[in-house]
Amino acid sequence: MSDVTTYLLNYALDHHIGFELLNGIDSDWPSLAIPERNMMFINTNWYKQEELPMVVAHEIGHMLNGDSCYMYDKSSVGKINAESAANKVAIDLLLQYCKDCDIHFNSYIMFIQQFCIPLRYEYIAKRKMAVM
Repeated sequence: MSDVTTYLLNYALDHHIGFELLNGIDSDWPSLAIPERNMMFINTNWYKQEELPMVVAHEIGHMLNGDSCYMYDKSSVGKINAESAANKVAIDLLLQYCKDCDIHFNSYIMFIQQFCIPLRYEYIAKRKMAVM
């Protein structure tokens, strides 16, 4: 497990967020957060291992935001808003990791590439890195 993933899981523990690491499941099974049960299920066998830090940070975002995993049955707008909010939290967590570990990037593009942040969130990374 990478240093950043360990950092994020320790962050979860520090914030009393439960999790289970699943390594014997299909590589395409997505990780999941269930705030109602204070539990995240992280697929450590994810087929794109380089995405795992963003995946963990994203699920922590759902937990911190209190997103109901059942809300996806209600509307696609609600799902889009919850996913976007979780990704914003994930970016903040990854930036905090970089700050805490004295990791610097020459550009926000390098940051989003390093952590496999979806390109549609590059404007957020750019804005947040400008104020650091």
